Amino acid sequence: MNRLTRLDNDSYTYFSDDDECYHYGEYTSGGGYRISATNDKIFSLKTKPTASSGALYHKGLAIEYWGSIISSTINIAAIVGSTTFVPMPCSKSEDHPEYDDRMLKVLKVLKRTHPTIDIRPVLIQSTARASQHQGGRLRPSQLMQSMKLNEDLLRVPLNKTVIILDDVVTMGASFNAAKTIISQRPEVKKIIGLFLAKTVWPRSEFDDLLESL
Repeated sequence: MNRLTRLDNDSYTYFSDDDECYHYGEYTSGGGYRISATNDKIFSLKTKPTASSGALYHKGLAIEYWGSIISSTINIAAIVGSTTFVPMPCSKSEDHPEYDDRMLKVLKVLKRTHPTIDIRPVLIQSTARASQHQGGRLRPSQLMQSMKLNEDLLRVPLNKTVIILDDVVTMGASFNAAKTIISQRPEVKKIIGLFLAKTVWPRSEFDDLLESL
């Protein structure tokens, strides 16, 4: 579960051949939170800010859980000064009651032990939209219509390597949109995708039948 694994670009609609992306766990779509530890921690992480205090307590535990996994699998000290971590923004703008900066909070767990690490939420959602896992999935070009750079955080240039952190990758549309926007910055030479989990789907009877042939 804690092993950092490179994603197969051919498995994701919106990944390019030269994309460098990694993940930790596997999130089973439609499996519920009981099916695995990854599902449980992703469900808790995605808890809305308007939820009950009990649910938000478990969200806090999930933030610590994912932050500690990243800290234990990446040599943070070795990349300080050359890398900027950018959290993927949520689907809501900052003035929305369901605005959730969960990925920024995960990264802040790293900052407690590495205070000089460059963490910047330079991507912002200008208008609220439905999240990618609810309803129809938007293409990168559509996502870019409501995602932009926060120029106030760019007065100091980004580092040459940028790691975009997101919770779950399914088709790669959000990463594609974020990468395209950040690539506009001339100082950035490399962009890496880091995902807490990749989406997988439950086995079906048809899968079992094919394997028996």
